[in-house]
Amino acid sequence: MLRVCTPHLRHAAAALALLASAVASAGPVPGQGTWETTLQPRDINSDGTVDAFYDTVLKVTWLADAKAGAGSAFDNGLSATDGAMTWTNANAWAASLNVHGTTGWRLPTMLDTGAPGCERIVFGGTDCGYNPLTISADGQTVYSEMAHLYLAALGNRSYCEATGGCAEGRFNAPNFMLSNTGNFRNLQAAGYWTDVDWASPNMGIAWVFYFNAGTQDGFFQSGERSALAVRPGDVATPVRMTGRCRRRAIALGRRSHRQRSCPPRPTPSNRPPPARIVVAERPR
Repeated sequence: MLRVCTPHLRHAAAALALLASAVASAGPVPGQGTWETTLQPRDINSDGTVDAFYDTVLKVTWLADAKAGAGSAFDNGLSATDGAMTWTNANAWAASLNVHGTTGWRLPTMLDTGAPGCERIVFGGTDCGYNPLTISADGQTVYSEMAHLYLAALGNRSYCEATGGCAEGRFNAPNFMLSNTGNFRNLQAAGYWTDVDWASPNMGIAWVFYFNAGTQDGFFQSGERSALAVRPGDVATPVRMTGRCRRRAIALGRRSHRQRSCPPRPTPSNRPPPARIVVAERPR
């Protein structure tokens, strides 16, 4: 029988107890994960603010603000400014985004492998539970965009290891839970909706990736979870982030919600502005 999987109550209680400290300490961690090279900043309207990150592995662009839906007409969580939404609202919010003329946004996706939904919590190597599948070895099949972002790009760890060990002593281990947010703004130790519902009739459940424990699971679509937008392909002009600029961006990511890039190089008056790269919206 299919059911919504949740971590063991003891594990969940321990994770919640440490949630506040995990959020407080999360920030960009140089050398952890691949984010410094694989998440390339994009300043879409060239105003000095990084709007998105192009993921060179997944070939998608992530919106830089992981709480951009807060206060919008789609924000129907416990607070009108918490950014939490029902699954239907989250999908509608992402589809409605127009970031300085760039459209075609959606929620992150995943592949529901094996039997529909999640029948039990496992510790790695499937679509459900801790350490879920991220991408195939040949890079041709993406199993979970958010799992890859959390585990590979940002180098965070799941609460339980792939071997199944979940000892509470790991709470003090390096890189536990959401220790690295890269240069994302407002990336929370919370559950984020995917755009995939369970392939089972009348269940009313959709897949969620939890950034507080590194687990992928289902949740009722009528409930509220956070939303992070992504779109296929690259956008706009790359931001040069080398040497002093990279160090400055990392420092700003730690202490400011408004991350800025280094000033753009002067453009000769006789040089036309760079052409905008337009990426087609994903077929629906």
